[in-house]
Amino acid sequence: MSATSAAADRRRPRFRIRRPRPLRLNKRIGPLTRRALTAGSIALAVAALVCTITAAVSDQRAIGAFGAATGLATVLALLLRRTWVGRPMPAPTGRDGLMAAGLTWVAASLFAAIPLLLSGSFPRVADAIFEGTSGITTTGATALVDVDHQPHAVLLWRSLTHWIGGIGIVVLLVAIAPAAGGAARRVLLGESSRAAEETVAPQMRDTARITALIYLTVTGIALIALLLVGLSPWEAVNHAMSVASTGGFSTRTASAGGFESTPVEVALTVLMLASGVSYVIWWRLVTGRGLGIHAVELRSYVLFVIGIGILLAIGARGSEAPGNVFDGIFTAASITTGTGFTTADPDLWGEEARLLVLLATASGAMVGSTTGGFKVRRWLTIFGGIRAEIQRQIAPQRIVVVRIGKKPVTDDAVRAAFGFMAVAFVAMTLGTALLAACGFDLLSAFSGSLACLFNVGPALGQLGGLESYSEVPDGGLLGLSFLMLLGRLELFTILALFTRGLWRAR
Repeated sequence: MSATSAAADRRRPRFRIRRPRPLRLNKRIGPLTRRALTAGSIALAVAALVCTITAAVSDQRAIGAFGAATGLATVLALLLRRTWVGRPMPAPTGRDGLMAAGLTWVAASLFAAIPLLLSGSFPRVADAIFEGTSGITTTGATALVDVDHQPHAVLLWRSLTHWIGGIGIVVLLVAIAPAAGGAARRVLLGESSRAAEETVAPQMRDTARITALIYLTVTGIALIALLLVGLSPWEAVNHAMSVASTGGFSTRTASAGGFESTPVEVALTVLMLASGVSYVIWWRLVTGRGLGIHAVELRSYVLFVIGIGILLAIGARGSEAPGNVFDGIFTAASITTGTGFTTADPDLWGEEARLLVLLATASGAMVGSTTGGFKVRRWLTIFGGIRAEIQRQIAPQRIVVVRIGKKPVTDDAVRAAFGFMAVAFVAMTLGTALLAACGFDLLSAFSGSLACLFNVGPALGQLGGLESYSEVPDGGLLGLSFLMLLGRLELFTILALFTRGLWRAR
């Protein structure tokens, strides 16, 4: 070969086939997250098995769907377990806690849709995903038009997903607490800033166990109370799980109003209000330590519900389609706590009632409960921050400390509260635009977006308390499902999943 041809050969571009780099999930998804996903798979496998047995001993419908779900969840749990058992657990970080919480809730919501779709109760994939996400996030919004004639296994699965979603943080912490440390605290509190909230015990493992005990106790008390007011064991079990988790799925199309029983409504009202109280307060009362710094928050929560309830009761009494006076109080408790049971349609009570329902939807109950919304403590922080800023404008040299009761609130907590409000406003706006693009009027679009973001369920207008979300197109249902996840994990945990830093291999 001549020198000229050799030089020309060297100048030719050479194409090499490179093998694609494998996705190193073991590096990107750490052992803490895999451990949490294993715990979630086990919980769903047990729930699916219970539904399979229910189908076998009741109406025989959907037995295949839940049998398949049981097998799939079991296989997933075994495969996931092999990825972390017997291997060293590196020191977890806040990144690990965020990923564990976010991915576990997303995966659980998607899995919850599988038996619903296989059962035939939901004709569209989007319907099943929406219903499954609504269950796991304890939202209670439903795409079912006829609840009364669904298979028993499907109804029980909806209630169980509520119950698992309500206790899900505890299940997660039991799995990761031995190694998670500060990351577990971040996951428990669901805050984007430094965790500063009081827990029931100094150690996360003890906190998880005590919280689980309180949750089981609340469920048991709810079950006994509903049996005493006349519900059948089947309906009492389902509604006890829904009310303990502040979820809202019912075994009846007309929700709690289908019982047409004042004792049932009174019992549910008391139970919903109790479920909206922080578990820290319940533990402090049980251990005889009193309310302490939580007195202001508890008093604000109770007064808000009573005030909204009285105003709604007046509106219900004076409307063109008058309802029972107690319907107003029941609605206030249901919407504020995010439970979402309904006994009447507040759309019929006038424009003032609609505004009150929107306020209750955005409010939420207490930090440390299973409810959604802004929550009372965050509202108190925001109002305190506004008051402090006004005082600074009057006297710039003055040092103003934001307080809730007598407890100072850090600047980080104030910034986090305003940041939460800003992100929630953007999410509500986008959700409203999505539903408006789907053909819904502005009231329905705004209230539906708000109800899903804050895990309440029933909205107003075309998506009101006596309606379902069955008319929402696929894109709208998937968008609302995202809003439910966003609200359940306090916005920032889900948003963190879309950042490059969270997925960077360690």
